[in-house]
Amino acid sequence: MRGLLWLLAGAWAQVVFYVEPVRYYTPEGQPYVELFIGVDASSVRYVARGGVYEGEVDFTLIIKNALDAPVYADKFRFVLPPAKDSLSVSRQRLYADIRRLRIPSGTYQIEIEATDPNQTPRPQKVKAVMEFEMPERAGGFRYSDLLFAHRINAEEAPYERHGLRLEPWISNGLLVDPDTLRIYGEVYATDSLTTEPYYLRVRVLDAQRAQEVSELSYARRPSRPKPFEAFVFTLPIRRLGSGIYIAQIELCRNDGAVLASWYRRFTLISTAEPMVEASESEYDALYGFSESKLDELLGGMTHLASPSEKSFMRTLEKFSDKKKFFVAFWKKRQGMPGSMDLKEFLRRFEYAQQHFKSSMRPGWKTDRGRVFIQYGPPNDMQFFYNEPDKYPYQIWTYNQIGAQGQVIFVFYDPDLITNEYPLLHSNKIGEIQNRNWRAFLLRARGASTGETERLNRFGRDGAFMFRDDQTIGFVRDDR
Repeated sequence: MRGLLWLLAGAWAQVVFYVEPVRYYTPEGQPYVELFIGVDASSVRYVARGGVYEGEVDFTLIIKNALDAPVYADKFRFVLPPAKDSLSVSRQRLYADIRRLRIPSGTYQIEIEATDPNQTPRPQKVKAVMEFEMPERAGGFRYSDLLFAHRINAEEAPYERHGLRLEPWISNGLLVDPDTLRIYGEVYATDSLTTEPYYLRVRVLDAQRAQEVSELSYARRPSRPKPFEAFVFTLPIRRLGSGIYIAQIELCRNDGAVLASWYRRFTLISTAEPMVEASESEYDALYGFSESKLDELLGGMTHLASPSEKSFMRTLEKFSDKKKFFVAFWKKRQGMPGSMDLKEFLRRFEYAQQHFKSSMRPGWKTDRGRVFIQYGPPNDMQFFYNEPDKYPYQIWTYNQIGAQGQVIFVFYDPDLITNEYPLLHSNKIGEIQNRNWRAFLLRARGASTGETERLNRFGRDGAFMFRDDQTIGFVRDDR
């Protein structure tokens, strides 16, 4: 399972890199991982050598198992392709180092450090940490993770797989001003899943609005079940606005029944979004919130904002700039299908502030507050406060969120003091998914076996655990 990536560098560190483990299977059902390390060339200092400009990054890579024991380690220098001049590397280009690893099933932590040896005045280290899971050996139907690619079958593409040459897009699903997105994946042993013809389909979902993007749904021609199939979908995503999206692959029978579904999340940033005119006078006439109140509302609005809007909000310092942004934010959403209006936002915000605050933070900052603001009041709320050997927990159920039905959110109280109730699990596409959420609820019973300690070590500090951009398993098993 793909985990979260943290860059733990100082403000002066320059190297920008991404780590993506992509899991495949052998014909015998044995899983293995191809580890991609993507380097942003614009973050590396190029130096003149022999009539060309060269850049390089030194890496230290360690993979540890659940017992913190190293299972793989390597030190290597990644040399980027030479450039004719220093200006040609000023634009963002991603180059990838690729290595194939066979490791047993289980949960692993990747620790990787990068250093630009040409950096001045002296090289600085950038460290990244992430977690992922290796699945068990599988005997029946299975599928690989999804790999994003810039181009397919280009001569200079560095990655070849089953006759296809790919230029991987290794950026942890962060896409800036993309034109076309290509999605590569593999399915295995479809003949063990169905004996009837099947077809593969891709759908793009707007994760924030929980809606399908209707013009981005494509299907392959039906085919007979077979032991192996590699597939590529090409998506023209130039017109998508900034936001968080889901690329969902579905394996369907000819009658349209979905037999299996898996997905990958991506974040799109468009720098060409239209500007909305707004003024202080509009704010003063229509709203008139104090600066302290406006700061609270802007915080709650981050749950609805696009990535570019979130980035811009971090730059707001003056009261006047905050006013203009607030007006523009809601004017932009007027009449937009699926968008919440200001009146509904204020209602949800105030309810979250009153009912979901903890001893550490206001209601809009808690997980329950965020879910309530983003998705509205649930259709059903169940409270489990007195089950033996379990932490108190709540299950919220939504009959429908966008195109997805019967969505649940599980919150629990691990410290029994703060009333924080962090989100433990949801079957909502794009949310935290923890297949072992019931085990995380165990207290005394888990402690007696040592299980709680192991799970807590991998679940602490906000790494709970999988805010999914990839998932393994049938969609009907997500709950």
